[in-house]
Amino acid sequence: MMKNIIFDIGNVLASFRWKALFQELGFTGEKFDRIAAATVLHPTMWNEFDRSLMRDEEIISCCIEREPEYEADIRRLFASTAELVEEYSYSFAWIKELKDRGYRVYLLSNYGKTSFEAAREKNKLSFLPLVDGAVISYEVQMVKPEAGIYKALLEKYKLAAEECVFLDDKPENVAAAQRLGFHGIVVESGEQARKTLEEKLQN
Repeated sequence: MMKNIIFDIGNVLASFRWKALFQELGFTGEKFDRIAAATVLHPTMWNEFDRSLMRDEEIISCCIEREPEYEADIRRLFASTAELVEEYSYSFAWIKELKDRGYRVYLLSNYGKTSFEAAREKNKLSFLPLVDGAVISYEVQMVKPEAGIYKALLEKYKLAAEECVFLDDKPENVAAAQRLGFHGIVVESGEQARKTLEEKLQN
């Protein structure tokens, strides 16, 4: 029996709008591509930002080493990380509805300490007070799809994986959860995710 709904945040409950933020910061053309490759699309650095084992300044310095010409712009980006997310219009109501129906709702998300705290302070994620708990990557210094972060959620809240359904936009993250016994949904759109979740809850 399904009792617990586990949500990722980025591209599930809130848009990870890095392209829009780049445009707002005036990054266009070659600058856009080069800064993206050095930051949000970097093969390791953005994961390290989410892990928060390294200090922010170390991570920023590593990104700047790749593109020293754009040091000022990279620093502006990291100073603006609260703006990287925009909550979807349906997220608050969806979580409230699930809660009203008796389900427990948790968050399991890759999110850097600085950016998460900034988003919370600016009320970018209005649904946070609704959830029953959360494990955010910076808190445990692990990132999805590493098995440890899923186990941390189960252990922290004494959950049984087979009673949990996990929703994430990345197939590899859902697959990692399924290997541990979670039910999983790869989110492609809000409508698709809601429909698929309802099907799983009815079974």
